[in-house]
Amino acid sequence: MPYRKTFFEKNQPAHVVSRALIDVFRNGEECYRFIFQFYVANLGKRGFNVWVKDAIKAGQALLEGEKIPSKFVIKEHDPLVDLLDFSLVINHYHFYLVPNIDNAIPVLIQKLNTGFAKSFNLTHNRKDALFGSRYRGILVKTEFQTDAVSRYVSIINPLDVFQPGWRERGLGDWEKAFEFLENYQFSSFPDKIGKRNAKILVTKEILERYSFGGSFENIEEYQKFVKEFLKEKRNSNLPYQLFLE
Repeated sequence: MPYRKTFFEKNQPAHVVSRALIDVFRNGEECYRFIFQFYVANLGKRGFNVWVKDAIKAGQALLEGEKIPSKFVIKEHDPLVDLLDFSLVINHYHFYLVPNIDNAIPVLIQKLNTGFAKSFNLTHNRKDALFGSRYRGILVKTEFQTDAVSRYVSIINPLDVFQPGWRERGLGDWEKAFEFLENYQFSSFPDKIGKRNAKILVTKEILERYSFGGSFENIEEYQKFVKEFLKEKRNSNLPYQLFLE
């Protein structure tokens, strides 16, 4: 359903997906810039004289759990949303998030997409639209949805980068697939297995409440689940279109 027809109530988790018109997330530097732009949009607006190299370094720092210079962001309000899971995949991004005020999601997405597009077009000397006119989503209301959306955002979609077409043909080497997920910087999977503590994500307490749904007692149990999931997908397709593809 289009987001513009959905009312996003405060504290109601939602899954958001927005598509670019080009493969913008194949470039690592653009991914870092996008991470920085999310951080900016969630708090206010970009500071003055923040150059491209500054945005790239800031995005890297945020993913690594480091602070960025306060002058890079002009804070205008508390965070619009709490981010639980995310992934940047070739030409689109997925967020699993919780709005902190009513209808914060449309405000965030408009600021994020517009701000990133403006910066991207200026850097690459282009004038065309960067994102499609609509972004889509679904409200997450049950524990089943919670676990499924979290898995879809931080596991299933990043695997499209690792092995394009795997959903139809089945996954190849599951061990290499797990290693890829561990090291793919542009998703929340490294944070969920304790390898990283990105500053764009919520605290572990909130993350466990919404992302794990109480299904996993610890990181080891979660890792075991993921490995079994990957093994199961070696020779089977994956009909996950239900989550907004």
